[in-house]
Amino acid sequence: MVTASLRRSPIRRSSLLPSRIVSEFIFSLLALCLTSYGNTARAQPPTDLQAYLQQRFHLSGPQVRGALGALLVYANQRLQQSDFDDLVAHVPNAAQSMQAVKQQGIVTGPLDDIDGYERTLANLGIGQPLASQIAPAVIEWLGAAGYTYERDILTAIVG
Repeated sequence: MVTASLRRSPIRRSSLLPSRIVSEFIFSLLALCLTSYGNTARAQPPTDLQAYLQQRFHLSGPQVRGALGALLVYANQRLQQSDFDDLVAHVPNAAQSMQAVKQQGIVTGPLDDIDGYERTLANLGIGQPLASQIAPAVIEWLGAAGYTYERDILTAIVG
């Protein structure tokens, strides 16, 4: 009798083994999918450049619009018109932002170099070291959003 019960026990275990393996496999796939989805969701930048800069640097809307407007004024002075047009195509309200920074006295003259751009941000209440992080963040966003050409032309004048 003892031998019979010992023989049945391995049979039961072997019949449970495939269902346990299947359950563990399904659980592992589910965990992998959830982990992959979480990493993908975090890797995507916000679709709006202004929202990205506000979130990243905790700036107000007017500060972000002013920083972008001043950066575009700087870029307009450095780029060929076709390159500049490609760049501003991905910045919402680019023309209005550029006009506003001039009218509000944020940009009062030509921006000769990137240091001049960064000094201009003080008029928005954005001092160093934050001012030196704005242009690289715009470049980073352009690349992450898939605008590699625009990223490269802005990198060329900021670097």
